[in-house]
Amino acid sequence: MHKNCNGFTFFELLVSLSLWGGLIAIIVANWTIIMVERENKKIETIANQILYEAMMNGQVDNETVIVRENHTFSLFTRSNERCIRWEDRLKRTKERCEPLLQ
Repeated sequence: MHKNCNGFTFFELLVSLSLWGGLIAIIVANWTIIMVERENKKIETIANQILYEAMMNGQVDNETVIVRENHTFSLFTRSNERCIRWEDRLKRTKERCEPLLQ
């Protein structure tokens, strides 16, 4: 006897759709993580640039708030260091410090 070879069964269709759906869900989830981390890296680059400019200009204020590209950075001095603090896209507070040149 020959089997029915007219196409996929309903069960095979459901299995393949669920596999493709799972694959797409994983790709979309990872893509959003990549985009958020890319934005965080951009914000960190801006913070490094602000800190570099402050170190080169020799500014030594107690605390300065700088807004650049819709992000707020806090530039301050702590003991013998010049520091910058900002908040990334995941609402984590980041900070970077460099020693002051004598």
